[in-house]
Amino acid sequence: MQKEETGNERRPLRLIIIIFIAIFIILVVGLLFYFNIGGISNHTLKYFSNIPILKGLIQVKPTTNYADELKKLTSELNTKQKELQNAEISLSDKQKQIDELQLQLQKQQNELNSLKVQVNSKKTDLKTLATYYENMDPQNAANILNQITDNNILIGILGNMNKDNASKILEQLDPKKAADITKILYTNASTVP
Repeated sequence: MQKEETGNERRPLRLIIIIFIAIFIILVVGLLFYFNIGGISNHTLKYFSNIPILKGLIQVKPTTNYADELKKLTSELNTKQKELQNAEISLSDKQKQIDELQLQLQKQQNELNSLKVQVNSKKTDLKTLATYYENMDPQNAANILNQITDNNILIGILGNMNKDNASKILEQLDPKKAADITKILYTNASTVP
């Protein structure tokens, strides 16, 4: 009787061990398939897909040729690197153009500043000259100004005087010269916004 009891007691233990081993085997096989170790999943699916009943149920993934995929990716990488190099060259060229334009702009700014200094100097000289004529007797100033042939100079001198002194000198100028100056002043006044 004891032998029967020991045999009966061992059965559940054997059953648990067998179930544990079966679960372990299923788990190992499942992991092999899940991670496709050694291509086992692809080979097995190919085999089962040849069975007529399972043919429509199983879809075999095409095997990936990693060498071809690597070549393709390398080619794409090389293309992108060439595009990047071309973009860098283009950017470098654009930067050179910008630098050249900035240099030209700086030169023009310097020229403009120089011209402003010259204009200011001439304005100062013209104001000084106008002051000399303002301090003179209007008849003597008119006699000297009658000798100047460039009416723009006369207008510059008269324009820098106060109105009373300028009108006294203009009154003493040659009538034709005074009329010409008046025309120029009128034209300038009508065109200035």
